[in-house]
Amino acid sequence: MNKNKFYQFTAAAQDAPARLDLFGSVGGGFWDQGFDESSFKADMAVVRDDQPLNVYINSMGGSVYTGIAIYNLISRHKGPVTVTVAGMAASAATIITSARGAKVVMPRGSMMLVHPVRMSTDALTPREMKEAAENLEKVRLSVRDIYSEKTGLDEKTLDKLMNAESFLTAEEAVELGFADEIDESQVVENRAVGDAVMVNNLKVSAQFFANAPEGFIHAEEPKASAVQKKEVQKMNLETLKAEHPELVQAIRNEAMVEGAAQERARIQAIEDIAVVGHENLVNAAKFDGKTTAEALAVQILKADKARGAQMLKDRKSDAKALEGIESEGNGGLDPKAEAKAKLDAEMKAAIEAGARAFARK
Repeated sequence: MNKNKFYQFTAAAQDAPARLDLFGSVGGGFWDQGFDESSFKADMAVVRDDQPLNVYINSMGGSVYTGIAIYNLISRHKGPVTVTVAGMAASAATIITSARGAKVVMPRGSMMLVHPVRMSTDALTPREMKEAAENLEKVRLSVRDIYSEKTGLDEKTLDKLMNAESFLTAEEAVELGFADEIDESQVVENRAVGDAVMVNNLKVSAQFFANAPEGFIHAEEPKASAVQKKEVQKMNLETLKAEHPELVQAIRNEAMVEGAAQERARIQAIEDIAVVGHENLVNAAKFDGKTTAEALAVQILKADKARGAQMLKDRKSDAKALEGIESEGNGGLDPKAEAKAKLDAEMKAAIEAGARAFARK
């Protein structure tokens, strides 16, 4: 087994499949966070020619030349080969997944990335840059041929995919022929963590996914407290009665006490604004269990208004009947003035009762 934690080979006894984990950069990189063809070749040497081989890859790409070298090593293996995209297969990693005769499996949420072949041209002379461009075109054509053999797509379609920097979901990769089947039993989550993205536990700069399709990266989850991590059990009334009968009874008792106190307060408020002449309204309000003192005060005002209107009508009728008859023995009192004074007194009492009711709020 290679000491590199990003590369792991597991030999198998008898007919069990050997396993190769290819995580990180194709060709290695800083701190050896990846894998190269020399380690791969050394481990493949102990695998029998006809032994099944399972390759798991999660890589953002890297060296095209390393990718082609590993592609050739896998293609020459005579035993059945299954390549599983355990997160991401981008750039040079898609060369490896295109190995001849290998079955490519992608779980839900996994992704492929096909893009133009690139190379660094730092500190090159004009002649060297021209030679580099010619070599780059040869590499591009070689990669396109590998893709064509795997997918069966024509050159025009592949050129369009490669030039567009195409992110492919598992469904799209299968449809285009880059993968052979979708593993429905597994789901890969790609989650944002600060300025990076965890692709199935492989940390990658978020800049890498600047052109990724919407929904490929899940938002960072807030850290849950110890209480939030506890499983929340749905509770309905029947479950509460069955599992906590003493709590249900305590709630009922408390509700009864509180309800009785509220009813006593309601009746007391009604009695405080009771006005002579409206006993029927007051008694009805007490015993209906819902009328508040404020509502009763409004009813009394309306009743007094209606009564006042009727009294005024009656006074006018009486005055008209007494027209032409001289009033004697009335002590000098004006009947109209007497009626008005009585009505004003009743209205004043009703208004004061209403004011007391609303002042209690």
